[in-house]
Amino acid sequence: MSSNATPAKLVVHNEDKAGLGFDSIDFSFNPEAVRVTKSVKPKSQEQAGQDAAELQFTTGGSAKIEFGEIIFDTFDLRLSVYSRHIAKLEKLIHVNEHKHRPVRVMFMWGQGFGSENGRINTGHFFVTGLDVNYIMFLPTGVPVRAKVKLTLTEVPQEATKKKSPDTAHVHLVGRGDSLQSIAWSEYEDPSEWRRIAEANGIDDPLSLVPGRRLLIPPILK
Repeated sequence: MSSNATPAKLVVHNEDKAGLGFDSIDFSFNPEAVRVTKSVKPKSQEQAGQDAAELQFTTGGSAKIEFGEIIFDTFDLRLSVYSRHIAKLEKLIHVNEHKHRPVRVMFMWGQGFGSENGRINTGHFFVTGLDVNYIMFLPTGVPVRAKVKLTLTEVPQEATKKKSPDTAHVHLVGRGDSLQSIAWSEYEDPSEWRRIAEANGIDDPLSLVPGRRLLIPPILK
């Protein structure tokens, strides 16, 4: 990946971070293609004397994000790509025995995803598909490169009701944080990142540094 490229990543929901040992997973190389699908499945109700059945729409299908191929590489580090990357992805796809669901994540990539500029992902997703193909090994047999296919499935809207703070408070910026990820964890709505930027006089949303304290303004109802 170019040193100037903004890395794509999966960001773990703030409430699901406990026990994982990581907050996000950066892609070694940005994806070349991202497929987004959304469908509505109507029910057919046959009516006498009509050429076609009446269609009844009760609910829509979950949106899906599919990555055709993502390369994770640790060859230069001479470390196991499984230990450094794939093991984390496996944790995301496992169902938590207490919550009875997998970890919630968001796909973020600079300003293009999870914002008004590209509304491909503005909510929570589960990792529902993981296909790993190891394609390079050290002489010792340690895998150092893998091609990964990922599928993310939208979390039902009822399970992601917005919990906006009603009082202002301070958020300490951590490593890997962005305005979108902070807005997601605070408001459960990444499109609210401008509210935080304006409250803190931030002109460049990519200029965040770890350790900075941000004022999180309330959303008054």
